[in-house]
Amino acid sequence: MAKIGLVISDIDGTILDQNHQLDSRLKENLVILNQQGIPFCLASARSPLGIRPIQEELGLEAPLVAYNGALIGQWQEGEFRVLQDIPIVAADVVALIALMEHSFPAVSIGLYAGKDWHVAQRNQWVELEASITGETPLVTDFEAFLAQNPVVHKFLLIGEEADITQLLAFLQEQDFPETSFYLSKVNYLEITHRSVSKGHALSLLADIHGLSMEETLAFGDHFNDLSMLKAAGVGVAMGNAPQAVREAADAVTADNHHNGVSLYLERVLLSETR
Repeated sequence: MAKIGLVISDIDGTILDQNHQLDSRLKENLVILNQQGIPFCLASARSPLGIRPIQEELGLEAPLVAYNGALIGQWQEGEFRVLQDIPIVAADVVALIALMEHSFPAVSIGLYAGKDWHVAQRNQWVELEASITGETPLVTDFEAFLAQNPVVHKFLLIGEEADITQLLAFLQEQDFPETSFYLSKVNYLEITHRSVSKGHALSLLADIHGLSMEETLAFGDHFNDLSMLKAAGVGVAMGNAPQAVREAADAVTADNHHNGVSLYLERVLLSETR
């Protein structure tokens, strides 16, 4: 294995357990990684504002990957500096909202533009997501918002599982060749530009730090992490990952309820410093 110069990790299901509690040994281990000059980057479907509290709790200042790679940037003195972004085609944003408002009115629509989360109204689904991420949604008139030609990086559509399953099948039959649709939970449907991936984002971060991909280590627990696990020099799946994800990874660690990320770091990267 090449000497690791950068570590990247998913958040939910990886360094957070099902109760949204952090890996209890991670902060201590990141101090040692920092002393070795190895950045630890977070990559998530969350927004920069949803990632920032976790970075602050862990004492991280490294670049982050938001919206599964649609937005890559870094917090500096309270401002978010964009390094690269891949927005959804503007015409697709307008068409998608019109389709969903007409055919699936029970599904909650969230738009992520830059660091902000826009919703048409606060409802049970919005309140649930806000409680998980700690973000405050902006109640927005979508028609007026779209008239400003915003740069939209992600849709988050939440509803009953049956509605989301039906919506996904419906959207996949429509003509959106530049757009990707994927489930992040059984009742969460996310939409980004089709070229967005955590693997692409990892490649950019490696370039920024002057590293080859062989010098990167990635942790993840779900299918949206696969591109990152496969692109990294070492891809490590969590014990709670689906079997297909575990089989695609180079290694498997303990699950997110048993500090799987820390256990792997301690065994492979930090053993000589302890």
